[in-house]
Amino acid sequence: YCALVKRLKATPDGLMVLMARVGMGAFFVRAGQTKVDSKFTITDTTVYLFREEYQVPLLSPEVAAYMATITEHMLGFLLIIGLTTRLSALGLLALTIIIEVFVYPASWPDHLLWAAALMLILARGPGWLAADQGLCKIFGKNCG
Repeated sequence: YCALVKRLKATPDGLMVLMARVGMGAFFVRAGQTKVDSKFTITDTTVYLFREEYQVPLLSPEVAAYMATITEHMLGFLLIIGLTTRLSALGLLALTIIIEVFVYPASWPDHLLWAAALMLILARGPGWLAADQGLCKIFGKNCG
């Protein structure tokens, strides 16, 4: 048992962050895909859901639908490739909090899991298989 624990503790952060990045990024891209048709146009069903079920305060259903769809696609994709990783994770964490507070508060176990993965990315950075790392090397920066 101790040998197994020692091996598990030796798991590189980069591997765990990569898994979190790809998993969370793909999750949000897939969520965004449910909101658009084959021409990448927001569906009437999406606007209806934002009007009747999601009801985010201070935003019209149309604006909220577009903002959520663009955010899920753009930040999810950036997270997968590891570009502007921490900023993307922060944006998706904010979206998660909005969903928890205003849309589905009873789904807190799911949102807590999303938040944990996103906070791992925020805390540990993009990992070694990320576009951010390549850019840091090009510009001679340590992006840890």
